[in-house]
Amino acid sequence: MLMAKMAEQCSRDEPFDIYAYFKRFTMDTIWSCGFGLDTDMQNNVNDPYLLHSQRFFLPDKIRQSILVLNRLIEELSQVWVSIFLSLGIIRYWLRRYIPVTKWLIDENPATWVMKQANEMIEKRKQIGHTRRTDLLQLMLDSISDEDFIHDHATSFEKTEDTETEVPL
Repeated sequence: MLMAKMAEQCSRDEPFDIYAYFKRFTMDTIWSCGFGLDTDMQNNVNDPYLLHSQRFFLPDKIRQSILVLNRLIEELSQVWVSIFLSLGIIRYWLRRYIPVTKWLIDENPATWVMKQANEMIEKRKQIGHTRRTDLLQLMLDSISDEDFIHDHATSFEKTEDTETEVPL
């Protein structure tokens, strides 16, 4: 799709912003390979996945303020991260339970992306294995009920069959 758009733009013989096309191609590839989501971001510039992903990377005054505070007082970095995450959660709950706030408070793009990812994971768990192999499916296929899979001895464990080679 990207190449078709490039050919279309080149045939017009006018300068154009290739960055916008590469952004859409990149996000389309990430959502497709990561979650198996078929989007057409080259033709649909108002795709919600594209819009929220772009907003995620835009400068944010709250995020910048917390970053400055983190640089000034690094000992409180966990506090600053907690405050930032709490503000996102508060924003989400206000928008969800008080409908009038949807027009006043923008949804946090990171929260939206995480919510979409969690919904996709839950749907994929319910459906089971799909014919499409994407990163999400590979990760779900590798899930084990055990927290830790012990395949072989780690380098710091001593076993009976371990021998030390004599240096030359």
